[in-house]
Amino acid sequence: MTVAILIPTLGRADVLAPLVESFRVTTPPDFYRLYFVVDRDDAATHQSLAEFEGDPDVQVDVCDGTYPVKIYAGCWLSAGEDLVLPTADDIVPHLGWYEAALKHFEAGADVVGTNDLSPATREGRMVTMPIVRRSYTEDPGAAWDEHRSVFHRGYHHNFVDRELWELACHRGVAVFEPESVIEHRHHGWGTREADETDAKGNQQGWEQDKALFEKRKAQWLAS
Repeated sequence: MTVAILIPTLGRADVLAPLVESFRVTTPPDFYRLYFVVDRDDAATHQSLAEFEGDPDVQVDVCDGTYPVKIYAGCWLSAGEDLVLPTADDIVPHLGWYEAALKHFEAGADVVGTNDLSPATREGRMVTMPIVRRSYTEDPGAAWDEHRSVFHRGYHHNFVDRELWELACHRGVAVFEPESVIEHRHHGWGTREADETDAKGNQQGWEQDKALFEKRKAQWLAS
């Protein structure tokens, strides 16, 4: 099975080459492709990714918008890989992450929760980087009541992963795999400094996103 690794990125041009290299050394070749989703006017990011032009493992897509909008664009611009991993540019994949998750897909799971080494995922109640079977994103859709979806695009940034994970658990199609480690270096957990990208993304609209999540969760629980 192949996996499309979706990486919306903004204003962090210096981390991209090391991120590409981290996947090269931890992930079996020919089993993945990186899809960077970049704002049209983010010149530094485009310049950083230009060194990978012609690299079959690296694709650059252009989309202005919020995190869930970019994930949506990246998913449907990708080449049809069997699995989809919506992720970010502040991560470190650990050796064996792919193999640990793959066994669950081979056993029939539609969603595998990875371990981001944060308190949020310690016991599998929350997952920030779920790997999703592409056919599941198409039907019934990974967001509530939406075919052909990864995240609900009505969120600004927060709670998108929580909806995907909790809904998949509710449907009985999710498995948490603690040995599939994709470390998330996040300012909220003190593993990196906050930056301007955070100010535009995860630090915006938290209360509104929370209210939207609670409304949508009530709908799927009542269905």
